Amino acid sequence: MASLRYSIKSGTNKIYLLVSTGRKENGGFILRKSINQVIENPKNWNSKKQEIKISPQEPNAQKVNTYISEHRTQVLKGIQEIEKKEEGVLIQKNDVLEIIDSINGSVSKVREIKKFSFTSHLEDFIIAIKSGKIKKKSPKMPYEKNTIKSYVTLLGKIKQFESELYQLTQSNISLQFQEDFIEWHSDFENSYTDKILDKFCSFVDNYLIGRLLLKFPKYNPKMWSNQTHSESLKTYLTFPELHKLLNLDISSKPQEWHNVRDTYCFNAFTCGMRVNDLKKLTNDNIHTRLIRGEQRKVLIFTQNKTNEPVKTPIPEPALKIIDKHNGIPKIESEQKSNEILKKLSKMAGFTEYVYSKDSKKKQRKYELITNHSARRSYCTNAWEMGMDLLTIMANSGHKTPDILLNYIDRKLEKMVEKTYDSKYFKFVDNLDESLKMQAV
Repeated sequence: MASLRYSIKSGTNKIYLLVSTGRKENGGFILRKSINQVIENPKNWNSKKQEIKISPQEPNAQKVNTYISEHRTQVLKGIQEIEKKEEGVLIQKNDVLEIIDSINGSVSKVREIKKFSFTSHLEDFIIAIKSGKIKKKSPKMPYEKNTIKSYVTLLGKIKQFESELYQLTQSNISLQFQEDFIEWHSDFENSYTDKILDKFCSFVDNYLIGRLLLKFPKYNPKMWSNQTHSESLKTYLTFPELHKLLNLDISSKPQEWHNVRDTYCFNAFTCGMRVNDLKKLTNDNIHTRLIRGEQRKVLIFTQNKTNEPVKTPIPEPALKIIDKHNGIPKIESEQKSNEILKKLSKMAGFTEYVYSKDSKKKQRKYELITNHSARRSYCTNAWEMGMDLLTIMANSGHKTPDILLNYIDRKLEKMVEKTYDSKYFKFVDNLDESLKMQAV
């Protein structure tokens, strides 16, 4: 919190406000600014009370003292409003200058409030360790080239994550972010997720918290370090659950809730595209094509990440959603829509626990539903209904079968059922008859 002190500038009779927010190396600053008030004789200034002594020599003392008191209240109120209004805001010198100028009735060149930016801080950190300004704590040596490279990799990953999902703030760097990142990164590649998250934690712990003294209310480094990153909780919605969600009575809810619900279901039914691709869809991506002698609506677009084309028929439930919205529904804020999805999923009764493979982690299903999980829903449901992996890959945009299989919920019971339902099992189960039929 900023500290305020009023004083007389040496050699003048002008009253100044001194604002201090801490040490410079920790992001603090000192600002000295005139409040457009004067004292007749600087010797009449009471430094302890920060006011003018009442005396015949100071006829305006009472008036100026009242002004100082009200000025202090307004400055503190202005600072508090910025901190309350903009979550994760770093108070800057120009922010305070703007407040003082508005009170003084003057105009000054100011810049926009500087919001928390994870990538900006990481960029500053990388520059500092490259130049040697910041060294390792123990031993106090420059960072190795490979370590610097790993932070550059982290920077690239976070930039991509933020462009496709949501911006990182001081309040959403949490275990949920960890789960979201693992889920997202598995779509990109399976390797190095642990190492990337380790570098993330190191940067937060040592630089953002340790050096800049920033606070992250939902970040607990012990919880992160005590669990295996790769053991992410994963879930999807089955066809009955999607049907229940799609028909959930939300008539009393705002239109945004309808958009979020319908966008999720549209994606889960159609092809499980990445959220970044989903946001860019327009009615121009809907075409009519002849399939098996039947005129069908087809979704055609180019994937942003792979630059590969996708052409897939739109199933009936998704077509009804398009008709309802006169086009493909849209979501605004990724983060807000994820919050709404969790509330909708809870309303729909998706409250059972989801467990990690080693059963060390568990969470309510509705808490794990995000826009991204529509992708997992499509892939798993398509696989369970017998669609081959290459076709699923062509629709979802997964680069390799290995990455796709990471998306599919392959419970042992499901594998047993798929084996039993397969042509292979039917053939072998009735081998004699099968061979006779084959010979005909």
